[in-house]
Amino acid sequence: MYLKVTRAKEHEYLKIVESYRDKEDGKIKHRVLFNLGRLDNLIKHTSLIDKLVEKLGQGRYVKIDDINQDGDAKVYNYGYIVIRELWNRYKLDDFFKEVLKKRASKSIDRIIHTIFSLVINRALYYEASKLGYYKEKDYFLFVNETVKLHHLYETLEDLESLKDDLEKHLFKINQSLFNQELSVAFYDVTTLYFESKIEDNDDENGEKGLRKFGLSKDFKINETQIVLSLLIDANGMPITFEIYEGNRAETTTLLDTLDSLKKRFGIQKVTVVADRGISKWLNLAEIKARGYEYIVAVSIKQDKELIKKVLDKSDYNQISFDEKNGYYGYKAFELTKSKRTKVYPGYSCYKESDQEYCYSNITLTHKIVATYSDKRAKKDEKDRNRAIEKLEKRIKIGQALKKSKYLKATSNDCSTDFEIDLQKVEEDRKFDGFYALASSDLSIEPLKVIEIHKTIYDIENAFRDIKHSLSIRPIYHFKKERIKGHIIVSFLAYLFLKHIEYRLKKSQKVQKWMQKEDETLSIKKIIKALHSMSVTQTTIQDDTFFIRHQHDTIASKIVDLFKIKLPSNLIEKEKMRLYLAL
Repeated sequence: MYLKVTRAKEHEYLKIVESYRDKEDGKIKHRVLFNLGRLDNLIKHTSLIDKLVEKLGQGRYVKIDDINQDGDAKVYNYGYIVIRELWNRYKLDDFFKEVLKKRASKSIDRIIHTIFSLVINRALYYEASKLGYYKEKDYFLFVNETVKLHHLYETLEDLESLKDDLEKHLFKINQSLFNQELSVAFYDVTTLYFESKIEDNDDENGEKGLRKFGLSKDFKINETQIVLSLLIDANGMPITFEIYEGNRAETTTLLDTLDSLKKRFGIQKVTVVADRGISKWLNLAEIKARGYEYIVAVSIKQDKELIKKVLDKSDYNQISFDEKNGYYGYKAFELTKSKRTKVYPGYSCYKESDQEYCYSNITLTHKIVATYSDKRAKKDEKDRNRAIEKLEKRIKIGQALKKSKYLKATSNDCSTDFEIDLQKVEEDRKFDGFYALASSDLSIEPLKVIEIHKTIYDIENAFRDIKHSLSIRPIYHFKKERIKGHIIVSFLAYLFLKHIEYRLKKSQKVQKWMQKEDETLSIKKIIKALHSMSVTQTTIQDDTFFIRHQHDTIASKIVDLFKIKLPSNLIEKEKMRLYLAL
C-alpha cells in the first residue's frame, strides 16, 4: 500500500493505492483504495500527509483512527442533503413560515429547523424514539447543534395543528411536479401499536381517546393502538391520512377521506380503489353518492348468480398465454343487486329515526370483471395443500386446532374427533384461479379495471414501508397532539422517500443499470444508500476536516438524478458547513 500522485487535466491528485496479484493471469496489478483529492489542497495539511507516509512506511493498513490525534474517529451522515433538496422543491420553508406567522407562533425558524430534523431522522431511521434520537443527534452533521430535547416534543405539538394545510400544500406541489391530475386514489387502513397497556379515557366534551385496545393487524393483542387510514395516488404518493381511536371499525373510516377529497382538495371526480375490508355495501353507495367511482374486489363465493357467471369459462377472452404461466383471461358483465342495509347518521341515505340507525334498501349496479389464471390456480391449490398439511399434522399429534373451513368435527359422548372435510376441499377447488372485480363505472374498459386494481399492492407496500422501513411503530408518545405530530413527520418522510423511488424508476438511465445488474429498488435500499453518504471527522494539529467515504451505487444514481454536487474527498470543517448550507 502506498501513496500515488496522478494527473488529470491541469490538477494533480493524491491516492492511496495497493498492489495485488490477479487470480486469473497471476500478474501484479494496482487498485485505488481511496482518492484523497487535489494535491494542491492537501499540501495545506502536510501533517496529514506526513502521518500517512509514516503509517504506510511501517507496512500498516491505514485507518482513520491511526491519523486522528484524538483517537477514535467519528462518522457523520451528510446524505440528508437529498432530503433537503426535496424539502426545497416542496417549498416547505416558505409554507411553514406563512402558516406559523398566521398563528402568531414564536421562534418560527427554530420550529421549521426542528421539523426538518425530525423528518430526516424518520426518513433515515437512525433512532425510533425522540429521546434516542436526541442522544445520538450529532450523527446528522451540523443539523442539531442548537436543538434541545424539549424542542423535539414541542414541535410535534406545533405540527399537529398544521396537518390539513400541509397536506393541501403538498398535494398542490405534487400536481405541479408530476404534471398530472388525480384520477385514481387507493385507500386502506392499518393499525399502529404503542408500548402501553393503558387505554386513553374519553374527555368530558365527548372526544374519544386515541389509544384503545382493538383488532390489531400486527397481532399485538396486549398493546393499545390507533387506527390509521391512508390515501395514495397512482404514483404511490401519499395524499392524506386520518387517525382514529384504536377500537374503530375500519369500515367506518371512509367518510372522512371522501369529505377531504371534495372540501380540502377540491377533487370532483376520482375512482377510489379499496380492498374488501372497506368495500361494504353502504360504503360503496356512499362513494357513488359523493359523485365518485370505485373499483373493489368482490367475493365470488357469497353470491349464487356471481358463482354461475364467473365459473363459466366458455366466454372468457384471452389476455395472454405462455408455457410458463399458462392461460390468463377475463370476462365482463353487468350485475344489479339490492341489499337491505343498516345505515347510520352521516351517510347520505340515512333517514331520520328514533334509533341510532335505520334500514334502507340500497341498489347498486356494477360492471363485474372476472379473471381466470392458470398461474393463480396453481397458487391457490398450493396454499390450500399447505394449510391442509398443517391441519393433518396437528390432528395426528393431538395439538390444539384453530378454526378452519377445511376442518370437520365429530362429537360423541366422551370426546370430539377432527378430520379434514373433503367435501369443503372439493368445493373450494372449484374457485381456484378465479378473481372478480366490481366497478361502479359501467363505461370503463374491462382491461382498464384490471390494470388499475393491480396498483392496490402499492398501498399495501406503503403500509409495509411506513411500519418497517420507517419504523413508525411502536409509538412512544401518549399526548394526542404528539401522536398526531409523529404521524405527520412519518407522512413527510415517506413522501420524500417515495418521491426518490418514483424518480429513480422513471429514469431510463437507472432502468438500464437495473436491468444490466439485475438490481431492484425499494424504500429500504434508498434509506441504506442515503446512510452510505457519510464522512469521518479527523483532527491533526488542531485542524479539523472531513474525509468523505465511498457511497454505494444507488446513492450515486440519486445524486446524479437530483444533480447534487458532492463535497470534496477531503474538506475543511467550515467548508463542509458551507456545503451543507446549515
